[in-house]
Amino acid sequence: MLPSSIVDLSHPLQDPMTCYPGDAGFKMKSACNFPIPNTPSQMVIVTHELTLSTHTGTHVDAPFHFFSDGAKLSEIPLDRFVGRVVVLDVRHAAHERGRIDWVDVDTACNKASLEQIGPRSEGKVDIVLLWTGWDAHWDTPTYYAHPYFSREVAESLRNMGAQVVGMDTLGPDETPGDSEAGEVNNEGFAVHEVLLGSGRIICENLRGIGALVGDEEVWISMVPLSVRGSDGSPVRAYGWRQQSY
Repeated sequence: MLPSSIVDLSHPLQDPMTCYPGDAGFKMKSACNFPIPNTPSQMVIVTHELTLSTHTGTHVDAPFHFFSDGAKLSEIPLDRFVGRVVVLDVRHAAHERGRIDWVDVDTACNKASLEQIGPRSEGKVDIVLLWTGWDAHWDTPTYYAHPYFSREVAESLRNMGAQVVGMDTLGPDETPGDSEAGEVNNEGFAVHEVLLGSGRIICENLRGIGALVGDEEVWISMVPLSVRGSDGSPVRAYGWRQQSY
């Protein structure tokens, strides 16, 4: 089985770029630009220094991000970040600073898609992507006013057996406005609490999820950097459809 096409699901890291209010952005500066003498092709050694947060750009949250006794990224098996994926289309319910409830998911999504979600040990799919279409607002003020998900959505996906939940927004919970940076919103961090509190993984700031929708079997990779003891990490997420040859 070979991929028929690769879909890039990550936003490029660049300066400036969208980041959570109060979080570090992304910086890249030259660390070395050294011409190598006596080379006919005028070779130059170039390296750069990167400054970023564990939650910059498209990234994953480990349980340790919210729970001091939660699993760190280096303690999570690598295969948790790769596997078949179910895409749930909730674009119809995605409104500026609007809450998406389980009834919005349950009534709009194909029943067969929901029935696919479950433990891998039972031959089901445990990676779920919530497609809001909000990535279209990336790098604009509107991106911060993204829709968010109710506690019931998180509890339902957890109870069904989802191990990784990703979305194309700044996060699954409501993001405070710029003037409220660091403050808890009205809904709190219910989705983070439910998912990370039960050992699940969250992937935020995905893009292009809609390109994965179709009849073919779809896979995803969102492998983090190998940073020992980390609470999260940027990822180069990508998806593909399996094709037989």
